[in-house]
Amino acid sequence: MSLIELETAKGFLDVIHTEDDAKLQLLLDGAEDEARHYLDRDTLEELADGASSDGVPDLPASLVVGILLLLQANYQADPDQAAALRVAAEIKLAPFRANLGA
Repeated sequence: MSLIELETAKGFLDVIHTEDDAKLQLLLDGAEDEARHYLDRDTLEELADGASSDGVPDLPASLVVGILLLLQANYQADPDQAAALRVAAEIKLAPFRANLGA
């Protein structure tokens, strides 16, 4: 299950229907996993500022935006747009990378 709520992702993508919910959830899980690998982290939870009232880790906003850009690249973009969205995602995610000097 994702750390980012599906409703947050749907709002970011301006999706108002439920027909793609299963697909979006899979792509959101994949985007979080892709970000975790790019960041060279065991978990994204270690970047959380704590937990919200529902116990879900409270991730930094720029990290969430980076993940949502990866999701958008997979869900809504043509190949050229996807490449640009991935560059934008890397810019948002880069400050959270680990082990850069190792």
